[in-house]
Amino acid sequence: MKVLIYTSSGGTAHDSAAEAIRHWLERERPNIEVRVDQVLERSSSTYRGGVELYNWIQRRRPWLHQIYWRAMELEDLVKPGTVLFGRRYLIRELLDFRPDVLISTHPHTNRGHFDLAKRVLGNQLRCITCCTELDGGFGFSRNWLSRRTDLFWALTEEVVKEVRRRRPGVPVELLGPLLYPDYHDGGPAPAAAEGLPLLVLGTGSNGANNHIPLLEQLLPFAGQLTVAALCGRRQIVREEVQAWVDRHPALAVQVLDYQGPAAMADLYRRAWAMVSRPGARTATEALFMGCPLVFNHYGTTMPQELLAPRYFHARELESAIRRPKELSTLVHQWLTNPPAYLALRHRYQQHRLSADPVTILERLALKQQ
Repeated sequence: MKVLIYTSSGGTAHDSAAEAIRHWLERERPNIEVRVDQVLERSSSTYRGGVELYNWIQRRRPWLHQIYWRAMELEDLVKPGTVLFGRRYLIRELLDFRPDVLISTHPHTNRGHFDLAKRVLGNQLRCITCCTELDGGFGFSRNWLSRRTDLFWALTEEVVKEVRRRRPGVPVELLGPLLYPDYHDGGPAPAAAEGLPLLVLGTGSNGANNHIPLLEQLLPFAGQLTVAALCGRRQIVREEVQAWVDRHPALAVQVLDYQGPAAMADLYRRAWAMVSRPGARTATEALFMGCPLVFNHYGTTMPQELLAPRYFHARELESAIRRPKELSTLVHQWLTNPPAYLALRHRYQQHRLSADPVTILERLALKQQ
C-alpha cells in the first residue's frame, strides 16, 4: 500500500499534521510506503507565491489576513472541479507514485485536488481530509469541504457538526488528534507545574513573534519565573532575542531555535503556560498535553485564528492578550493567586483532547499488511 500526503507550509499546523501521520505510519505500518508532498509550493509558481505571501503577512502585516483569507475563500474560481495551476506536476507525481490513499492536511489541497486525483488514478483511490481546526463558524474555510472526499477526519465534535451543517452527506468522523509519537508516548503535563514557573513564548516555524515587547513586560518578575523564547527557523530572530537577553541578565531567559517533537513535548510537560498566536496546531497540542495557553493576538487576528479561541472560551479555558502590557497583568494575577491558576490548569486536564493512534490508522483503512 502507498500513502500520499498533501500539505503546505502556509501555517505550521498542516506540515506538522502531515509529518505526524508519516511518523506513525513508519512506526506502526512499516510495510506502507508513504510520501509527504508540499504540493502547493512544488506544483506551481502561482501557489508558491501565495504561500510566501501568507508567511510574509504572518510575520509583518497580520491585519492583511482579513483580506487574504476572504480572497482565498473564492478558490473555486480557479479550481472548477479540477486543478488549473500546477496540473502537470500533480498528474506526473500521481502517475509516478500511484498512491492507494491520498490524505490532505491543508484546506487548499482538497477541492479540485481530489477530483483530479480520482480522474487520473480512478475512483478506487481513497481520499481523506485531515482537518486541523478545532471549531466551526466564521473562520472555518469552505475549502476544507470536498464532495470527493471519502472520509473527513475531524478533531472535535464541533467540527463534525460544522461539516454536517455545511455539506450534508460528506462522510465525517470524530477521530481526534494524531500528534507526533513523543506527545502520545510520554503522557500529558502533570496536574501541577513543578519548580519555578516556566513561561514559554511560542512562535511558528516562520519565526513570527513579538518576543522582545513581551520580555520587557516580564522584567519585574525576574526571580519569580523563567522564560523559554522559541524563535523558529529564522536565525535573525534568535540573534535579536539573544542580544536583548544579554542586556537584561536579571531575567532568566533561554533562547531556543526550532525544536523537534521530543523537545516540544518536554516543554509542554514542564511549562507553567505557553504564550502563542491562536494557531490550530499549538492550541491542539496544548489541549492534548493539558498545558495552559495564552492566546497572543498581536497585530490583529486572522479569521481562521478565531476558531481555537472559540473552542477554548466555551470551556472556560481562554486566556488572551492583545498588547504586551496585558501579559504582565495576567502573570501577576496567576503568581499572586495560585488557587485560580491551579483551577485553570485543572480545567485543562478535564477538557484534554485524546486519541488512540492505532485506532485512527485503522479507521483510515491503513491496516497492517
